[in-house]
Amino acid sequence: MELRQKKMKDEEIIRKQAVELHLKSIPINDIADTLGKTRQWVHKWLRRYKTGSDVWYQSISNAPKKPISRIPEDIEKTIVSIRENLKGQKYAQKGALNILYEFKRLNINPPSMSTINRVIQRNGLLDKGTKREAKKKNILITSLMYSKWTLLGQSILEGAVGITYLTSLLLSHIMPGFTPSQTRLQKA
Repeated sequence: MELRQKKMKDEEIIRKQAVELHLKSIPINDIADTLGKTRQWVHKWLRRYKTGSDVWYQSISNAPKKPISRIPEDIEKTIVSIRENLKGQKYAQKGALNILYEFKRLNINPPSMSTINRVIQRNGLLDKGTKREAKKKNILITSLMYSKWTLLGQSILEGAVGITYLTSLLLSHIMPGFTPSQTRLQKA
């Protein structure tokens, strides 16, 4: 007998013992302690016993009663073919949004974008390394923006020093006794 089946048989025996002990008027706390189970576990199997079923002690499957629905095969093939066609076009965007637009252009009721993405992934149509390349681009853009802001900040600062210097020169012509050296700024 397979190990898993043996464990299930042992578990079924313990369930039957719990009900037998309860029928002998033993308190539920004592049954739980004796069998090494919880009170809730004992109550669960007592409820199942009270249903009157011949197989009350067997486990009930937790698997979905209804099979998981998938999109029709022809729609999946259409998604794959649209993706392949878009991939072949130069400069074409080939993501779920563009596939959705192609469905609408063909007057076909499109699935959701998340479904299109699942189909693309399931069929191995994702381009490898796109996330890494995007991350590299973002880092490059961020570093370029930072350096540009740094340069811009320096030029603004330099401009401010220049303006202040010019202002002090004008003041020296307007106000007698005012000298540019009093501003403590030097021309950049």
